[in-house]
Amino acid sequence: MERIPEPELMEEKEQVISYDEADFSEGEFNLINQINHYLLRKNISLSEKDLIVDLGCGPGNISEKLAIKWPNTEVIGIDGSKEMILRAEYKKNISNNQKKLKNLRYICSDIKDIRSDNFLFTKEISLLVSNSLIHHITYLEDFFNTIKSLSSNITVNFHKDLKRPLNEKSAFELKVQCSKKYNETLTNDYYASLKASYTFKELKNFTLENNLSSLEVFEDGDKYLIVYGNV
Repeated sequence: MERIPEPELMEEKEQVISYDEADFSEGEFNLINQINHYLLRKNISLSEKDLIVDLGCGPGNISEKLAIKWPNTEVIGIDGSKEMILRAEYKKNISNNQKKLKNLRYICSDIKDIRSDNFLFTKEISLLVSNSLIHHITYLEDFFNTIKSLSSNITVNFHKDLKRPLNEKSAFELKVQCSKKYNETLTNDYYASLKASYTFKELKNFTLENNLSSLEVFEDGDKYLIVYGNV
């Protein structure tokens, strides 16, 4: 199935609220566990000296879980959508876990403008994470240029995204499954995201052709791809 790009930012209030109110907790906890397993396998422990950055943080679901999982670190969520950042900050302010989120802050910035020196980071990034971001990026070089500019030799990258279905029939079947759990707005967004996603071959070939072979690309089940490692 040919890739059909979608808008890079989710700025409609209805979209933002629908996305925020949906229950994605199972997938989010799976991602945190996958990251934790990778760090343990590499014998990496995170402490107060470490900075975690969540790219394309949306309403902050993953950012909050990262902040709670590694409470001694500093966590920054970054998103280009003002509506998403406003929602993330609102959620943080009313959260029952507010005391556990003191290590978390948010920045609104387009991915193409993100550079570590722009934000005067006082630390090198130890863990650079994204969830369902890559498919929003029209050109892969914009995504990989950003993570290269933010990464140092200590930075662990861990980026999870949807995998584009083989054909329209498969995409439609996934859309039908989604509609049984989520509302029409989310279902339509998910369908557009499936068509905008990349394939394993596209991501793998890009890393090989652009001196990024230190990054691993693998298929996580039938629906997801993960890019991880050091740049």
